[in-house]
Amino acid sequence: MAADNVSKCQLVRRPWIWLLRVRHRKGYGVHSPSAYAFLRGVVYESSTYYAYAELDRLHPWWQRWLHLYPVCCRRLLFRLANFVHPATILILGERPIEEAYMRAAVPSATIVHDTPAAHGELWFVARESLPALPTPLPPMAEDGMLIVEGIHADAAALDRWRAIQQDPQTVITYDLYTYGLVFFDSTKHPQHYIVNF
Repeated sequence: MAADNVSKCQLVRRPWIWLLRVRHRKGYGVHSPSAYAFLRGVVYESSTYYAYAELDRLHPWWQRWLHLYPVCCRRLLFRLANFVHPATILILGERPIEEAYMRAAVPSATIVHDTPAAHGELWFVARESLPALPTPLPPMAEDGMLIVEGIHADAAALDRWRAIQQDPQTVITYDLYTYGLVFFDSTKHPQHYIVNF
């Protein structure tokens, strides 16, 4: 079994965080049709995908049985990779379980590790690798996505997240507390969303 990093992704969502974000649930208050469709059809999608049963075995049985937060987070990564369907996935940091979920979503994708200058349509930045992410961001694919783990882990991570939101290439961001999602499609109106995930 691959090593787990539950310290980076809490086993259970903190109740006070959920309460503080309760008005940002399921796309409530989102007026953009494309953003609403993304939230409802990807972030909050509850269907069982073909690969979940096998991938979920990477977690201890009690996390699967209780459907704890790391399982939810990694299933989201699967759906995000499936949504972007990239030719290249760039992973900064050691995240074997997260990589397995994204690889299963897009088996044809090339996985590149720890090369911030490389070009990829989907970037995943582990919390401890956030300082290695260049500032400003390297050229990003307009149809790509950047996933940043642990954006609220500490003050430095939150400051880095805010800098990413202000990057000239950044168009739309979603603050899911555990993850920050960034889109670069310049045809869209810039917007920053808080999401109760």
